Amino acid sequence: MFEFLGANSCYDGSMDEAPSYRIEVDRARKLLILTALTMHAPEESAWAGEELRAAIQSFGPDIGQHVTLYDGSAIPSLPTATVDQILRTLDHPAVRAIWARKVAFVATTATARLQIKRLQHVRPDIAVFDTRDAAIAWLMER
Repeated sequence: MFEFLGANSCYDGSMDEAPSYRIEVDRARKLLILTALTMHAPEESAWAGEELRAAIQSFGPDIGQHVTLYDGSAIPSLPTATVDQILRTLDHPAVRAIWARKVAFVATTATARLQIKRLQHVRPDIAVFDTRDAAIAWLMER
């Protein structure tokens, strides 16, 4: 059963527009999903990152035993500045301390896959899938 943790439409917290991302948690499976619904500027990506960090911390003693899915199937790619920011965030010691046991991305374009390859320089075990179902199946394997 998924617990909907929230969505946001822009980094200042305004909910006047449709959400640009969604965060869901399946506590029974220790699964965290961030679904990007629109392309994110670095500022909005940072906001989503803070909400994602709060969701991770909600696992309490199970931090590090959880798995994370980043579903980017609704967007063709991210701005380069956003990918650069994600790289810096992934490589930050405070973030490394709460890394998921496994991480998967859903990407449907060649550009998005190339961007994920950049992230694999920091975290080589990131897996990339064409579909959400395939990614979740892989994340649930021990």
